[in-house]
Amino acid sequence: MRSRRRPLYVTALVAALLTAGAVVVDVARPQVLDPARGVVADVTAPVRQALTGWDEGRVRALTAERDALAAEVARLREQVRRHEQLGALDDRVVDDGHRLLPARVVGFSPGTSPVAGRTVTIDVGADDGVSPDLTVVAADGLVGRVLRVAGSSADVLLVGDAGVVVGVRYGTDGALGSVAAEPPPGLPPRGQGELTLTALGDTVPRVGDEVTTLGSPDDRPYVAGVALGVVRAPDPDRGQLGSTAVVRPHVDTDTLDLVAVVLPEGEGQAP
Repeated sequence: MRSRRRPLYVTALVAALLTAGAVVVDVARPQVLDPARGVVADVTAPVRQALTGWDEGRVRALTAERDALAAEVARLREQVRRHEQLGALDDRVVDDGHRLLPARVVGFSPGTSPVAGRTVTIDVGADDGVSPDLTVVAADGLVGRVLRVAGSSADVLLVGDAGVVVGVRYGTDGALGSVAAEPPPGLPPRGQGELTLTALGDTVPRVGDEVTTLGSPDDRPYVAGVALGVVRAPDPDRGQLGSTAVVRPHVDTDTLDLVAVVLPEGEGQAP
């Protein structure tokens, strides 16, 4: 064993001596060093390869393979996450006469936009069967309704926009009411993202009451039974018409990613 290793040790020693000599020459006469550098590189390259077990080409190939595998793992994880979100989206539409068209949010417009309305843009449109006034949902509940449609995109007007009013049911008995962004005059201002529930009848909203969509004729703009939010606190009685309460929406519109357009059965399908 010792005799077989001796050539490698000798070569390494020679390389070390050559390197040391090159340093001395480099200090004394730099122009003389170029041939020496070539000799040192030629002698030490096999030593470096023997000591590491890999040449630079092999290392580059393994690095590229590692990066490709990491990218594939990330892609598969995204597919799993998307599948889980779609499964959760399916639970948000209670009527079997509808189907969901998945979409991703690719843009937004704040409420101060002159185009009108606080909206997000999604990556499906008329080419996919989307038309105005269709309901849009996320895994946690109602997002809004389709406002404008182009060939491959659509703008969605969000629940919480100042001009949006949604008919709802709330509480265990399904009492009727409406949800809007702004509270009636005389009531405290709402917190970030909070909405106002106004009761249609005498049923007083209670903390923890679930709020769901009432539904619209022909399911436009809102299908029935989609979760919207939960009552956080009743308002004090200050003479307003109907009891009111603060509602915390289930969907955080500031972090929207995967959503779905609710299509009536048969719409958006190839003939």
